[in-house]
Amino acid sequence: MELLMQRAGLHGLRGNRRPRAKYVPLSVTDLVERNVTRHARDQLWVPDITEHPTFEGKVYCAVVLDTFSRRVVGWSIDASPTAALTTNALAMAISNRTPAAGWHHHPLRSRNAG
Repeated sequence: MELLMQRAGLHGLRGNRRPRAKYVPLSVTDLVERNVTRHARDQLWVPDITEHPTFEGKVYCAVVLDTFSRRVVGWSIDASPTAALTTNALAMAISNRTPAAGWHHHPLRSRNAG
């Protein structure tokens, strides 16, 4: 790499010309106090949105991750980063959630149910 750069008349920067940014504390309340370790599923979910360039334009993917299992529990893909993108991912995560102690799921009854 160095030989190719020399032949092209290029050289790397020595040292750091820009001073590093100082740590800026978060301006929002950290509700989990940076402790993302949990001892069971469905105790703490974290969201993430990524932008993916494609030949047809950008695609945005929102995911909801379970911090215990590190599994994607909900996701949504769209051509624009809207609120619907994130709420659809959260809705999927909620619908896929396993019933926990103290949480009851009551499915709709069918017409044939007595």
